Amino acid sequence: MGSGVGGHLVAHGAEVWTTLAGRSAASAERIRKAGIVPVEDLAAIARGCPVVLSIVPPDRALAVAQAFAGAYRDGGTPGLLYADCNAVAPETTKRVGAAIAAAGMRYVDASIIGAAPQMGRSGPHIYASGPDAAELAELNAFGLEVRPLDGPIGHASALKMSYAGITKAYTGIAAAMFAAAERSGVGPALQREFEEHQQALTGWLARQLPQIEPKAYRWIGEMREIGTFCAGEPVAQIYEGMAQYYEGVAAKQAAKG
Repeated sequence: MGSGVGGHLVAHGAEVWTTLAGRSAASAERIRKAGIVPVEDLAAIARGCPVVLSIVPPDRALAVAQAFAGAYRDGGTPGLLYADCNAVAPETTKRVGAAIAAAGMRYVDASIIGAAPQMGRSGPHIYASGPDAAELAELNAFGLEVRPLDGPIGHASALKMSYAGITKAYTGIAAAMFAAAERSGVGPALQREFEEHQQALTGWLARQLPQIEPKAYRWIGEMREIGTFCAGEPVAQIYEGMAQYYEGVAAKQAAKG
C-alpha cells in the first residue's frame, strides 16, 4: 500500500521520499519502480517533508510514530503534518497522536479503505479526521481521494475498524470454512451451492481469497486492533480468533520461504 500510494502521488507530480533503513530488497525494488526517492533516515524526512503519511503494519504504527517524533525533535520542518494512515483502533491512534503532538507536530487520524492504486484503476478512499483533516485533503490535487470527516481524532480509525471488521473477518471465515469443507469431503458441493445461490459473494470471494496469503502478516495486528475497538463486547473474541487464523497462514507462508 505504501509504495502504491507513493507511486500514485509521484505519477501526479508530487515528490515522495521514504527511508529504506531496515527494509527488504523487495521493498527497495517496489520503491524504485514507484519513483519514490530513498533517503538516509527518518531525520532526513523530518527535515525535508511538510507532510508525512505513515503506512506500515498496524502493530508498528505507534513505534514508527515514536521514532519519527524523536527524529523530528532534532530539527524537523516547522508545522509538519503527520497523518497516521494505518488500520488501528481509535485508542491506538490517540496514543500515536499524543506522541506526535508532544514533539511539536500536527496530527491527522487517517484510514485507507480500498486496494492500493494501480495503473488504470482509481485508488482507495483515505478518510481523515481531526482539526487538520482538510489540509490533508490538499493531496487530492496529486491524485488521491482524501475524504475529511466532521469529527475528532479517532473517527477515521473507527470507520476503518468497522469496515475491515466486516470485510477481512468475512474473508477469513470464508477461507476457513471452505478449507473445512474440503477436509470433510464436501468442498465441491459447497462451491457449487455458492455459485448457484450466492453469486455476488462468489465473485467477491474470488477477488478476496487470493489476497490472504501475501497479506496475512499485516492482517494479524489489524484483527487485534479491531478486537480493541470492540473491547467489552463478546464479538471481540471473534477478532482474536481471526488474528490467530491469520497467524497460521502467515507462518505457513514464512515456512515456504
